[in-house]
Amino acid sequence: MSDMSQAPDRRALLKDALRAVEEMKAKLDAVEHARHEPIAVIGVGCRFPGGADSPELLWRALEQGVDAITEVPESRWTFEDYRRLNAELAAKIPTQYGGFLNEIDRFDAGFFGISGREALSLDPQQRLVLEVAWEALEDAGQAPHTLRDTKGGVFLGITT
Repeated sequence: MSDMSQAPDRRALLKDALRAVEEMKAKLDAVEHARHEPIAVIGVGCRFPGGADSPELLWRALEQGVDAITEVPESRWTFEDYRRLNAELAAKIPTQYGGFLNEIDRFDAGFFGISGREALSLDPQQRLVLEVAWEALEDAGQAPHTLRDTKGGVFLGITT
């Protein structure tokens, strides 16, 4: 006669297997649900030529067909100054026009815990990213310190 204490408890094994299958199905269902979960844009910050530095101003500019291309602002550089510095290269510049952002020199380094000296060495695009990301968080009503270790993201586009 065989010893029943050595034989595997088939009922217990089946229960364990069923529980494992149910757990895997729940995980699969969660993944499938997440694949169809809509993306929610809850905050926006932006900077566009022509002073469109809010979604409302951008929309108004688009509705009105605003042409935000202007001559290079004298506060940036003048074409004549550039030609005097490098006439050969200046001859290759096809235009004196472009889309320019306003007030790029008004970065509040202290607000971001950055020294004035360090702020001067930052690429202006880095300063703009900090400002616009902060505005997007404000627009969303999000306190930055509450976002640590949460599932969220900031998506941005930038070009020269």
